[in-house]
Amino acid sequence: MGRQTPVWRPIVRLAVTVLALAAAACKSLGPPGPPLPHHERDLLTREEILNSTAQQGDLLQAIHSLRPNFLSARGRTPLTGLVVYVNRIRQTGGLEALQSISATKVAEVRYLEPTAALNEFGPVAGGGALVVTLFDPSREPIGVS
Repeated sequence: MGRQTPVWRPIVRLAVTVLALAAAACKSLGPPGPPLPHHERDLLTREEILNSTAQQGDLLQAIHSLRPNFLSARGRTPLTGLVVYVNRIRQTGGLEALQSISATKVAEVRYLEPTAALNEFGPVAGGGALVVTLFDPSREPIGVS
């Protein structure tokens, strides 16, 4: 008579395989890594600029690179263009004024849709607005760069 295989061996093999697969699945989940970069559609932050190659140019180049949607014609007509404000002061040169600002000097750029810009700045901004806030190192908490 031949040797008989105990009934429980296939069950143990199956259990070991299932446990190994479960352990591998859990290991692949692992601890969370650094959060994925998230950006808001209508906001360009200093952090995003500094973490990109756009920091090497002027602000208009950075916007073209990182938020081209700011410059598209959403709701604007040729007669009512985009108005630019730097530290809440309207720039008479429009988008060209952004070429004189180094991208690294910016804290944030916020795009306002035409209705929001109209509410914020009046009829002059009826075509939308780019609101630029310049970086002020004196307002940065100590130990943060």
